[in-house]
Amino acid sequence: MLDKLLEILQAVWTSLVPWVVMMPFEQGVHLRLGKPIRDLKEPGFYWCLPFNLDVVLKDNIVPRTSRLSGLSTTTADGHSIGFDVVVTWSIANVRKALLEVNDLDDAIADTCAGIIGTELADAEWSAIWHGKATENLANVCRKRGWKWGVEVHAVQLVGVARVRNLRISVGGEGSKHTHFHGTGI
Repeated sequence: MLDKLLEILQAVWTSLVPWVVMMPFEQGVHLRLGKPIRDLKEPGFYWCLPFNLDVVLKDNIVPRTSRLSGLSTTTADGHSIGFDVVVTWSIANVRKALLEVNDLDDAIADTCAGIIGTELADAEWSAIWHGKATENLANVCRKRGWKWGVEVHAVQLVGVARVRNLRISVGGEGSKHTHFHGTGI
């Protein structure tokens, strides 16, 4: 009962406060009646209309990392490889990142996973193993990240190894056979 009362008081207080404070590690977008009116790029104190007429959406702009796990591809010379990717990124365009993207982590995964798999599929195993094929990964991810208001700073491959590629095909209804296709290391 007391928890519910405190929630209501907090909601009322939040809707009455006519200001927002931006921290040095944040940027935001100031919306009035649902329409963007300005980007808040500097730390400090900003006036807002109360009663939720103005809303400020904000996010951290400092670099952060996302780990994409369980990726695999087949190299140009026919080796099946598995790997994880660590992407270091930050918000470059706060309006795009907050208003045009639902989930930035999903956007990073979409931006990088496919293009990295394609880039590594065009390389040979020895070039990947010795790090020569990975130099361009940050550049190709960076080009795609701008679409979401994100700057990709670095892309690192982690745990790169040759793996067995096992495909399982199961027959339709009434089939008595299960087929396993695999490639050796």
